[in-house]
Amino acid sequence: MATCAECTASFEVTSRDQDFYKNMDVPPPKSCPDCRLMRRLIERNARTLYKRKCDLTGKEFISPYHPDHTFPVYMPDAWWGDGWDEMSYGRDPDFSRPFFEQFAELLGVVPHQGQFVVPGTMQNSDYVNCAGYLKDCYLIAETDYNEHCYYGNRIFHNKSMVDCSNVFENELCYECIDCQKSYGLRFCQDCLNCSESFFLSNCIGCKDCIGCINQRQKQYMVMNKQLTKEEYEKQKTALKLNTFDGVQKIRKESEAFFLEQPHKALQNENNERSIGNHLYDSKNSEDCYDCKDLEDCVRCARTFSVKSSMDYTSWGDKSELMYQCASCGDSCYSLKFCTTCTTNNSNLEYCAHCSGCSDCFGCVGMRRKKHCIFNKQYSKEEYAKLRDQLVAHMKKSAEWGEFFPKSVCPYAYNETISMEYFPLNKEEATKRGYTWREPSDEKPNVQKVIPAAQLPQTITEIPDDVLNWAVTCLVTARPFRIIKQELAFYRQLDLPLPRKHPDERHKERIARRSGVKLFPRACGKCKKEIQTTYAPDRSETVYCEECYLKEVY
Repeated sequence: MATCAECTASFEVTSRDQDFYKNMDVPPPKSCPDCRLMRRLIERNARTLYKRKCDLTGKEFISPYHPDHTFPVYMPDAWWGDGWDEMSYGRDPDFSRPFFEQFAELLGVVPHQGQFVVPGTMQNSDYVNCAGYLKDCYLIAETDYNEHCYYGNRIFHNKSMVDCSNVFENELCYECIDCQKSYGLRFCQDCLNCSESFFLSNCIGCKDCIGCINQRQKQYMVMNKQLTKEEYEKQKTALKLNTFDGVQKIRKESEAFFLEQPHKALQNENNERSIGNHLYDSKNSEDCYDCKDLEDCVRCARTFSVKSSMDYTSWGDKSELMYQCASCGDSCYSLKFCTTCTTNNSNLEYCAHCSGCSDCFGCVGMRRKKHCIFNKQYSKEEYAKLRDQLVAHMKKSAEWGEFFPKSVCPYAYNETISMEYFPLNKEEATKRGYTWREPSDEKPNVQKVIPAAQLPQTITEIPDDVLNWAVTCLVTARPFRIIKQELAFYRQLDLPLPRKHPDERHKERIARRSGVKLFPRACGKCKKEIQTTYAPDRSETVYCEECYLKEVY
């Protein structure tokens, strides 16, 4: 057992860990898995966006970097263009100073790519981030291959979706979480192949159902009770699901009903010798979350198509031998301690914002370069010798084998996806050494501002003029606008306008998901010990996989 240098918790360095560290030629980490994960996750600001000007072209665009950052920020076309030279920032290592101090100085002057999108794949989708292959989308993040999607994150291959998270191959859905291959769902979670339903949880193949959990191939059900078509339509009408109060009432009743029903210990499918949560199609992987298509991986989160990697977060996409990396991916191989390095990188150590590079150490913003250290070119032989000298220097300063210090990260804790897995308040975050940025909103240029509580109950009562209003959030009082495409969506589905700011809606969606920590707990039926993301002190009844399947089939 080891003791975390940050939180003092005890953690195990397993034999599997030791074999991996030996293979990667790195020492064991000094921090526990949770502290390491929190640190890596703050390298990913996908949703908190700001208007700012490109420091090369002067054009205004949106960026995850606040305008008060002093390093240059370029819009994507300018960053990828020939209007600047990353090698001009090259410098020699100074062996009298810590490596991280020198790296921070380099990071502070090299231009950053100001918005993470795939060039040439975006149609009428300027206000997005960490995205590619979009058409007519607005304020979505960590997303690819979508049309007409608004306000969401981690949505892939969808059409006409609003306020959804972690959804794949769906159409015409609203406020859905972890749903796949579904149509016309509202307020549903962990559903597959379902349609035209409200408030479902863990359902497969269901249609025309309301407030149901653990159902398979069912139709015309309310609160798990089978009805005739006529009875169902009558109850649906009585519930007034087109009104704000009606939606809130059935939400409350559904949540209370769900607590009385058994819950699946983990949301995993098609895995072999693997454990985690929301883990799919994986093999020989453990302690992995929100991942798909992993093999021989440990402690990965938000990655897909990855092999033989450990402590790796955000992205993947045909990557292998990744260790202590964040927001790196797309055909990467053997990266250590890197952040935001994209597409065809190999053998990088302590690099940031590099693309198409190989055999580089301590570089920032490099494009298609090889054998470079601190953005300076060397021969193959010179590189190998200087790289070894730097590693020896970092060992003396106790830096080698550790991820970048928190002070190197440009984002505040509450701007990043770390808040999704480890929600902290300002006091807690700053106590742990993270920065914090209070949200600020531009004064809306509108005809009037209306409190959310004064909005009409139904969408039919909303005039077109709402597009010229600002609504103040029920919870935070922050103003937000309704866009034209969003209004058309609510009218199509006969849904009331939202009463909360998009950030608050996102926060509430994420809070409904289970976390990234496994707890030992007894199965609520057979009593054998299981692992689950439901802590033992939570009120849900949790079943092991075998008992759960017997219950629902």
